[in-house]
Amino acid sequence: MDATLPDAARSYGWNRVFADRIRHAGSVLRRHRIILFVTLALCLLAGALFILLSTPNYRATASVEVEDVPAGAAGAGSAQRAATPGDIEALMQTELEVLKSRALAEDVAHSLALVGTPTFFRGMGETGPTQGKGSLSQRQVEQERVIQLLRDRLQVELPGKSRVLRISFVSADPVLSARIANAYADSLIRADLKRGFDSGVQARRFLLGELDGARSDLARAERDLAVYATRNGTPEPEGDSQAAPQSSVGERLAQLNGFRAQAVAERIAAQKRWESARRASVDSLPDVLANGAMQQIMAARAQARAAIAEERQFRKDAHPEMREARARLAALDDQADAMANSIRASMREQYEVAVRGEEQIAREIAALERQAKAEQGRDVQLGIMQRSVDTYRMLHDSLLQRYRDMASQAGFQAGRIQPLDRAAVPDEPFSPRIGIILLVATLGGLALGLVLVVIRHIFDDAVTSADTLAERVDLPLLGAVPVTGDSPQPPEIFTPIASSLLLATTGGLPRSILVTSAQEGEGKSLTLHALSLALAGLGKSVLVVDADMRRPVQHRLFRVAPGRGIAEVLTGQARAADAIVETGTPGVSLLPCAVLPPNPAELLATPALDVLLAEVAGSYDVALIDAPPILGLNDAPLLAEKAEASLLVVEWGRNHHGGLRTAAERLRRSGTAVIGAILTKQQGRALDYDYHRGG
Repeated sequence: MDATLPDAARSYGWNRVFADRIRHAGSVLRRHRIILFVTLALCLLAGALFILLSTPNYRATASVEVEDVPAGAAGAGSAQRAATPGDIEALMQTELEVLKSRALAEDVAHSLALVGTPTFFRGMGETGPTQGKGSLSQRQVEQERVIQLLRDRLQVELPGKSRVLRISFVSADPVLSARIANAYADSLIRADLKRGFDSGVQARRFLLGELDGARSDLARAERDLAVYATRNGTPEPEGDSQAAPQSSVGERLAQLNGFRAQAVAERIAAQKRWESARRASVDSLPDVLANGAMQQIMAARAQARAAIAEERQFRKDAHPEMREARARLAALDDQADAMANSIRASMREQYEVAVRGEEQIAREIAALERQAKAEQGRDVQLGIMQRSVDTYRMLHDSLLQRYRDMASQAGFQAGRIQPLDRAAVPDEPFSPRIGIILLVATLGGLALGLVLVVIRHIFDDAVTSADTLAERVDLPLLGAVPVTGDSPQPPEIFTPIASSLLLATTGGLPRSILVTSAQEGEGKSLTLHALSLALAGLGKSVLVVDADMRRPVQHRLFRVAPGRGIAEVLTGQARAADAIVETGTPGVSLLPCAVLPPNPAELLATPALDVLLAEVAGSYDVALIDAPPILGLNDAPLLAEKAEASLLVVEWGRNHHGGLRTAAERLRRSGTAVIGAILTKQQGRALDYDYHRGG
């Protein structure tokens, strides 16, 4: 509960600040209401004069519809690309610029024969040119003026995101406005049709040129194909077939590839046998062992060896039979070696024959492959040339068909722009718009008046509140009283101020209080009169001393006839008791000013005033001294030196801070205590008391 109290207090404080600002703004407006009212009245008067002096203008409107693709356009295919929002916007902006162009204005002027007729200028509320200008003739000048007026008075609208153009024309003649609006719509449609026809002619010319080029390209491609086929002995392909029959080179190449595989296998087998024979012993070779003649020789050699072994048991090696047997064995060995070497040589020969056969087949295959590649290159080139012929033929046929379509549809195409509404003759003027003009004048007057009020308030440094007194003059505000004219003010208004004076010093109510103002006419005498009555109402005895010996008014306010006054007392011609008169109000006495001295400042500078104040101090609770204004006179500072306290009367909205600050400083330099100020003739709230601001 306690935590919410600061928030509530802060919210209340902000509300009070906002309310204070609203009241301050209202006070400023009330103060400067004359400026606001005069500005508003002048703006309304200007608007009324503008309405009275303006020529009524009439606006006629025609509308047309803009299509993104014209129906039945020459050369248009069955399927059209969908227009994007950007394309539609660009199209509408293009047609808008066409409407505003000079060429369309010239066409309208020519179609309606506006040049050379005074009717157009009368309808526009202007006078036509009567003579030439420079190197231009009178008709040329008139034509330029007509075109300029047409372009200036033309109004084009694009309602929303639609494809409708609203063409409006404004003039002083309603019939002329309708004629020109309709003429603009017709000229726009004619210009669109003309652009379509011209574009169709140009398109046909372009297609004809492209068709001739395609025909030439087709003839050149066909001629190149025929020459290439004749030169290479290749028949030209028929139709669109791209597959060529398999040639004899391919068949032979396939057969040789089979022979090469077989030759490689035979070469590998012969190579293996030869390598085995080359590394192994001759006697251990399978081919040698499998040879019949070799087997016979080996059998005979075995028998010879057996015979030698048998004979060695009985005979020595030197025996003739032993030598013969060994010779026969050696012959068999030589015969066996010769046979084995012959077999191994035949194996090597077989290997070399297999290698040469494989190489021969590889050479033939390589030659056939080169021949096949050449034939393949010729076939590829022939196919490329054939496709070129087909492409040029297709392009030629497409262009020819497009040209035939455009030629058949020429002159029967619809325009992009179609009429929608014709402009009717308006029966009411378009301008001036009285309601809008008066509304603008009212709003403009209020805005201008508020601006002037703000400027006046910014540069106006007149005192209007307690804040300005405290900030710029350093004076507390004791109270504020409203405007009451030149009549005495009601005492009950001053009762709070009188109560404040009872607490003005530490000793309570000062014994003597000087009441003055910065300049004349601020209501100081009326304030002193009402303040004396208020103090008397609080039970105080008051002596009013009319020390304004230049323009005394207190005797008139109290409605008494003075016999002797303060001047006689200060000069010693009378005693104070004899000069003081009763005012008819209990507790209030008056020391009037009966005779006006020639130089009041000299009297006030004498010690006689001190004697006077000391003499009456014991008889009255307070002496209120009415002093002349401070600025321009020396009377008030002289009186302030004698008084115990001073009170400054300030007129609301009249005194500026510079003069008021000077007046307060003069009072302070005299040695008196300036206890505060009273704001008179108040027109707004001057004293704001706020607990949250410590006020």
